[in-house]
Amino acid sequence: MRTSHTYRYTIQLKLILVALILTVATGAQARRLKVITYPKEIAAGQLGIVIFDNPAPDKPMARTNCTADRLIAWVKSDIPILRIEQKGKQVWTSIGSYYTIGDSSIASFMAPTTLEPGPATLFVVNDRDASVPYPFTVITTYSTSLTKIVGSAIEPLKAFTLIGSGFVPTSIVNTKPAIDELIANVGYDKMPPIEQWYTLNRRIINDWDKIAMGNFLTVAQNGKEWRTFVDGCGVDTRGLSLDFQAPPDLKPGPVTLTLSVRMNHQEVARSEPLTVMVQ
Repeated sequence: MRTSHTYRYTIQLKLILVALILTVATGAQARRLKVITYPKEIAAGQLGIVIFDNPAPDKPMARTNCTADRLIAWVKSDIPILRIEQKGKQVWTSIGSYYTIGDSSIASFMAPTTLEPGPATLFVVNDRDASVPYPFTVITTYSTSLTKIVGSAIEPLKAFTLIGSGFVPTSIVNTKPAIDELIANVGYDKMPPIEQWYTLNRRIINDWDKIAMGNFLTVAQNGKEWRTFVDGCGVDTRGLSLDFQAPPDLKPGPVTLTLSVRMNHQEVARSEPLTVMVQ
């Protein structure tokens, strides 16, 4: 018959074995990820795309985010984070937009504004397990481009999405306070849709022009120009994406779209005009 001492010893041993099994199982979930593609050159403050092994293929994930935060140190996260090293210093940064497709993960990230021109190194960190180092160069020249719209054409007052590169993190203007103000002061809710767009756009542009960093779209057709602000951001295999709402009085036919990028209250890059069709 077992003594109480032997019984307690057996229980303790079982608890230790269970703890070891859980530790091994937990550790097995984190693995060093391989990076498939990343920007070899990028300016400080700009967004880039990194594609790497999906750390959890059995758990599809998708999220959109117009910003990417600089982190003080490593933090626990449900998706990988990035570590960037330069001149003996390291910076941690969160991933912005992120989605998984099969065995791959596609993510946007911001090159920290503290980076200096010259060589640097990127690591993708899965839990605490960092990838091998991936070298890149921090450049001083900002450039941006628009490559296509999602779909074949845009429609007046409808949302549309642009694909391109060289974007920067941007603030999404909360329109609700402005709409509430306009309802109270000018009867916004009783206006026709076209007048609502112009009234809200004029109100928001005043705030939009004060934003230090962002992406700004100009729409031009037949000698007339409109400016519209970002409604959302994302990323996919074709590039970075920005969401907008088309002006209300566009006419069927060609229209040109030009994106300008602002840093520290100054325009630092402007895309070549992209011609698309209005239907």
